[in-house]
Order: sequence, then structure tokens, then C-alpha cells
Amino acid sequence: MAGPYFPSLEVAGQTLAFDHLEPFVLEMATQSRPNGVKIDVRFSNHCFSETFDAARHDDNAVAVWDGPRRRVFCPIRYGLSQALPHILKGLPTAHVYQTPEANFLRIGVRNDGGAGDYRVFFRVKRGAGAGIDLKLFVESAYSPEPAQALAIAHMSKVRFAVLIDKTLKGEKLKFHRKR
Repeated sequence: MAGPYFPSLEVAGQTLAFDHLEPFVLEMATQSRPNGVKIDVRFSNHCFSETFDAARHDDNAVAVWDGPRRRVFCPIRYGLSQALPHILKGLPTAHVYQTPEANFLRIGVRNDGGAGDYRVFFRVKRGAGAGIDLKLFVESAYSPEPAQALAIAHMSKVRFAVLIDKTLKGEKLKFHRKR
């Protein structure tokens, strides 16, 4: 049997596991596939880490590597990430927004009582094979500072089920440009 998707980390003398971020298959019915679609869901370590900044982080910061790029463990992101499986399992009946970077965003409520919202950025691709129809990769998830939050008023909103149908057909979503 393979090990965990993300190995545990030693943070402040405590071992933290990432069982909640294990890959899973999201199954849903859509208009074009009423018998169901199987979506392989996986996560980036950006769901529990942040960019290393020498001005903010010292040598004691717990390193998390994203390929050759050094990131550091973020306890806030880690805490918020506990809600990710629940948020993603709710996607079949949800709306999402297309960001300027052409990925998608689901906005949720913070599970820690903090101010602001919780933003989950992801991409959906075809061609997973082995009984899987699509891949959904969570690129990042965090609660942005209000000044850094992308304004959703300028983003295009779409039902997740429509996004899935279009992706299955290899079609691009067509949005009317918001001004």
C-alpha cells in the first residue's frame, strides 16, 4: 500500500497529518451524463502552506517544498483546509466563478470564525482513465486579505455541473465580458 498523499509534518513539537487531503473520487450526475461522472480530486500543498518570505519567516519556519520552490507551513491555511472535502463534495449543486487566470473559484465560509471568506482555486481537465472521467486539482485554498481579494463582481459565474459537461465535451465556456 502506498503512503499518504502528503506526509505528516512536525510543527511546534506536534505531528500533523493530512488525512483530510487524501485524493478521493467525486461522483455526480449532469445533464449530458445522467448516469454519472467520476472526478478524481487531488490537492496542492498550497492548501496548507504559503510562499516563503524572508521578511516574515525565520529559519524555524517549517519548510514545505513545491518542487524547487520553498514554501512554509501555514497554521491558518491548515485549519481552514479541514473543510475542503466538505466544500468539494458540495460542488455538484454549487456555482463557481472563472478567474482572470482561467481557473475556477468556489467561495465558502471560513470554518474558524475568522473574517472574510475562504477561496478554493481549482482546474478541471479531461483524460483521467481507469474509470475516471475528469481530474479536479485544487491549486490553492486560503482566506485572502480584503485588499487582495479578487472582486467576484468582475468574474463570470457558472453552475459547476455546466462546467463539468463542457469539460467532458472538450468545449470552452463562453462568457459575456463583464465591465
